[in-house]
Amino acid sequence: MSQAIPVIPGPQVVPSAVCFRCDVCCRFPEQDSILRPYFTEDEIRQAVTHGISPSSFPDHRGSQIEVVRHPKDEGFLCPAFDPVTQHCRIYEVRPLDCQLYPFALMWNAPHEKVVLGWDTLCPFLLEQAGEESPLRRAGQKPSALTLPKAFLEQAQRIANYLESDHVLDSLAVHPRLVTPFQPDVVVLHTLDRLTATLRSSNTHDTR
Repeated sequence: MSQAIPVIPGPQVVPSAVCFRCDVCCRFPEQDSILRPYFTEDEIRQAVTHGISPSSFPDHRGSQIEVVRHPKDEGFLCPAFDPVTQHCRIYEVRPLDCQLYPFALMWNAPHEKVVLGWDTLCPFLLEQAGEESPLRRAGQKPSALTLPKAFLEQAQRIANYLESDHVLDSLAVHPRLVTPFQPDVVVLHTLDRLTATLRSSNTHDTR
């Protein structure tokens, strides 16, 4: 049985009122999107206890959730997301993968280092960085953007948390919590301890 991963310290970066108005999170253009949230064994048990169907998880030892077709629009939704209320049905027990967002845990482009960054697809963080238009329309490189100090401080807290002993042990068991490289993510920290842990345990497979 896997150990529960502790809740990420510090405040929620994006205010709830902003999240409820957003149309980015919890939605996926493809049924097999690599960005579908990954649940550990313990997180799957909690999700099922809170009403998510066991069939949503292909492997109860740890897996990405199976998304469902959007009832009124194109694409797919996380089955924990209620499109009417714009709320997550399991918010209080949401997995680490969801707690992290709009920060992202991923391998760098050469797949040599695990890094922590922030997702420029998040409209709120993009606004905080002083950019109003999605980068693909604006023609600006993600690396040119900088977040305010408070957000960078929270990113540092998360980086420290991810490299703590207990979390390292859990990530070694669930390496698919680390996504492949995402070009829309601005890298903030290189996680050397986590990289070494995954390399030494030979568990650096990805989604």
